[in-house]
Amino acid sequence: MEWLTVTLAMYRKAFGQAAQLVLKNWLVLGTVFVYMVTLNVGAIVAGLLPIVGGFLYTLVLAACVGSFLSLVEMMVRTSRVTFDDFKRSFGAYLWDVVGVSFLLWLFSQLAVPALLSLPQGTVIVLCAYLAIFVFGNAVPELIYVGHFSSIALLQESYGFVLENWIEWFPANLIAATLVFAIWSVPVAGIFAWIQTAVIALLIYFVMVMRGLLFRELHGSSRRSRAFRHRMGS
Repeated sequence: MEWLTVTLAMYRKAFGQAAQLVLKNWLVLGTVFVYMVTLNVGAIVAGLLPIVGGFLYTLVLAACVGSFLSLVEMMVRTSRVTFDDFKRSFGAYLWDVVGVSFLLWLFSQLAVPALLSLPQGTVIVLCAYLAIFVFGNAVPELIYVGHFSSIALLQESYGFVLENWIEWFPANLIAATLVFAIWSVPVAGIFAWIQTAVIALLIYFVMVMRGLLFRELHGSSRRSRAFRHRMGS
């Protein structure tokens, strides 16, 4: 079956290139510890400022997420990450992340209470969140690929998933299972730090793999990908 052959070839390429890029840029694992410290300090400061603390913490969290996406983008686009890239990364996609977070907050504050008041409301809400997770799954990649507005990000992600779900999700499930398997191993002491470092690299690996796979799928069709495969590209 040609479709399966083409898809497996994409997976081999994406997983192989992602492993090479993450090992080449292994120092990025240090950024995860920077994010942890930054978020802990942000939580302490937010606790001292009850009125604006929540908003400030949201900005800090969005800055860390945007920084992470920016570093993933550098690996996908240029194959390397520098310290200057890291310094510039915190403002790169701050407002993109804030915009998406705001839409999710509006949904939780306005739509969820209304849905919960309906018969079988809990089931409806769970299904709604599942739909958001599924159809919004490509939002991280679209943030650093396209510079869309918040609503357009969700629309583009919906279209991408609808078109490519059968190629997109199996690879993501495999990668997520790998991360969960490492995370679920009970460890203590120094081994817990080692486990955290390994998981940090795996998370970068998963996101780089997603970026590479997204690049293969976005803007192409199954027919064009089959043609490229036959041509050896």
